[in-house]
Amino acid sequence: MPTYLLVAALTLGARPWLILISLAGWGLLLGAVQMLSIPAYCGTFPALDSAASWAGVEQALLFNPPRQLLSSWWLMLLAMMPLLLIHPLEHVWQRSLSRKRWQAVALFVFGFVAAWTLAGVVLMTVTVGARVMLGLSQVTAFVAALGLGLVWQASPFKQRCLNRCHYRPRISAFGFAFVRDCLRYGVVSGGWCIGSCWPLMLLPMLADQGHLPMMALAMGWMILERMQRAQPPRWHSPFHLRLFR
Repeated sequence: MPTYLLVAALTLGARPWLILISLAGWGLLLGAVQMLSIPAYCGTFPALDSAASWAGVEQALLFNPPRQLLSSWWLMLLAMMPLLLIHPLEHVWQRSLSRKRWQAVALFVFGFVAAWTLAGVVLMTVTVGARVMLGLSQVTAFVAALGLGLVWQASPFKQRCLNRCHYRPRISAFGFAFVRDCLRYGVVSGGWCIGSCWPLMLLPMLADQGHLPMMALAMGWMILERMQRAQPPRWHSPFHLRLFR
């Protein structure tokens, strides 16, 4: 790309780039859709009692190696998360020295992805455990996760996490403090995002035949939630939105 075009693109801000990254993630997902059906193996059992054992877990991991599961999870993050990072990345960019901006962005993204990777391990463990160790059917596991997600969506704990997703910390300009602040901001932002979004990330993992449409719905809902004004943490309808904060 010619230099003047690159400079012109950078002046547009983070949004066009994050949209392109998200679209690239969706393109990769469409090309590797077979990697996403994490619990689909459970359906190959003629009887649930043969799956509900450690032997079932070992066979599930044989059909779905951890490396493949993590790759699938990172693709999900690549597709679903970029548009949630518009305001945090703009904050990091604007609060950093011009010569350190890309370093600040890299540190923030590393911390954010590290937090969500740990969450992914937990969610995948819950998914495999529900389908293999507990012997739950696809429909039962999905309905149970949906019910749990609706309760969490309506809870004050969810609203508190969502409010904290808008936190903008101070970022030091130099030295170790700069590295620490950017990395910590990524980890903390990822942690509050996990608290807000984990049920919406769990549902596509349990939707064997409809995980891509479910991912698209979850992503759209998460984006709408981030447009909300901060609200007092209290119980409310799980479908309640107040946009344009």
